[in-house]
Amino acid sequence: MRKFLILARVQLRALLVSFRIGGSRRKAVSGWAALALMAALCLYISGMYSFSLGGQLAGAGCLEVLLLLMPAMAVIMGLVFTAFAAQGVVFGGRDGDLLLSMPVSAFAVMLAKLTALYVENLAFCAFLMLPAGAAWLWFGGAGGVLFIIRLLTGAIFLAMLPTVLSLAAGFLLSWLGGRFANRKAVSLLLYALLMAGVFFLVFQINMAAGTLAAGTMGMNIQGAFTGWGIPFLLFQKGVCGDWETLVMFCLLNAAPVLLTVWLFAKNYQQVLTGLRSHGKRPSYRLGRLRAAGRRKALLRKEAARYFGTPIYLFNTGIGLILLVAAGIAAAVMGGSLREQLALAGLGEFPLLTLAAAAMSFTLSTAAVTGSSVSLEGQNLWILKEAPVSTREVLDGKAAFQLLLTVPCLLVCTLGLVWGLKMSLAEGAVLLLFALAFAGFMALMGLAVNLLFPKLDAVNDMVVVKQSAAAMLSTFGGMIGALACGGAVWALTGVVGEMPALAGCAAVLLLACLLLRRWLHTRGAERFMDLS
Repeated sequence: MRKFLILARVQLRALLVSFRIGGSRRKAVSGWAALALMAALCLYISGMYSFSLGGQLAGAGCLEVLLLLMPAMAVIMGLVFTAFAAQGVVFGGRDGDLLLSMPVSAFAVMLAKLTALYVENLAFCAFLMLPAGAAWLWFGGAGGVLFIIRLLTGAIFLAMLPTVLSLAAGFLLSWLGGRFANRKAVSLLLYALLMAGVFFLVFQINMAAGTLAAGTMGMNIQGAFTGWGIPFLLFQKGVCGDWETLVMFCLLNAAPVLLTVWLFAKNYQQVLTGLRSHGKRPSYRLGRLRAAGRRKALLRKEAARYFGTPIYLFNTGIGLILLVAAGIAAAVMGGSLREQLALAGLGEFPLLTLAAAAMSFTLSTAAVTGSSVSLEGQNLWILKEAPVSTREVLDGKAAFQLLLTVPCLLVCTLGLVWGLKMSLAEGAVLLLFALAFAGFMALMGLAVNLLFPKLDAVNDMVVVKQSAAAMLSTFGGMIGALACGGAVWALTGVVGEMPALAGCAAVLLLACLLLRRWLHTRGAERFMDLS
């Protein structure tokens, strides 16, 4: 037991090191502090969602649905954030051979690695479920102190579900990714399938919430969560007072974890060896290279890295896909979009401000430049020695994000203008704001990445999902979107909605000029100092 605890602590510390900001111990912010920041964000998101949805569900007489939706959201978030971590920590770590050569069992090594993933999932589950429990009690749910005890017990075992799912997904990604010659294409396909599965679950949850909140299914919760939602049905029933169901839920979650660890531990060394072997690679052939200008070559380099790194593409490209999907959906819905917003309780909000807030908030998830410098890793010296200026390198990284973003913004803006029946002037102001925010996101993310680089990451997943720059650029964009929405909301009563949004766009453009100036001076110096 003592050996296992030591191994688990080492693996957890190794996972938390990826969150650290800075290169030295004196300047580094503890990984525990970063984990606490993530927990605070989970509390905020869950609190806003739980209390807003809880009021609607309580009015419809089906408050218990909240205890179905929030566990499902916790599992989905845990799966998204730890599936790729499992690929790197459990099956792609560099310490596998060292740990297996020590006088400890393979079962203890495997369980220790999985414990590190479990702690991260536990943070998601616990801090997403606590506000849901508070909303349950606030809107009249029964249980009191015993309910809180059952909720915490359920959350502890609920975290095991995304842990074992992420372990299976990580193994599948590692195994199939090394079986074929075109490994990048296979990885892209696997990541696409995983994201499609997540979107399917989210769609099912939203459909169930809408149906039940509308009261069309009454108490037929089982009908909405049949099949895929059985674990959440058990969780909801157990937390609401059925102790036997709660014990069954805990056992059903713990058993697959122990069984999976035992199966992998039996042949862990052979599994790692097999995953590190690669399929047959195509032979190299001589060919003629095309000549290109310096800026075009930099853009091609950024494109090759972006579309050749699945975790980078899908982590920052989801927001762009959602922008295009929203524009197409708005255009297809046409005049009925206003009616749908009214049914959702958003009919009283200024539509132009609402559209701008939705676009900017979605765009904040596409923080491409927030990981661009860190992904250079050990090859950063190539850019520093290339016959291009540092300004051109930084401008190329920001320009690539804009090349990805601008077409998506055009589609989204045109769709919203058509669906919401906006005037040409309103559409022009909306597009101007969206473009200004896109420029701010590209330059701000690049500046943050230069201030908090992560050049020593063990894999790309650590850079894109767990590095300080990636998180700060994403959450910084979200805070910027909320600040812009609040400013427009406050100024609308004074100068009008369109002038307020145009003024906000002007402030963003000024911020872009200041950020570009910093990148060309202090930012360029910092880039050359990186090593």
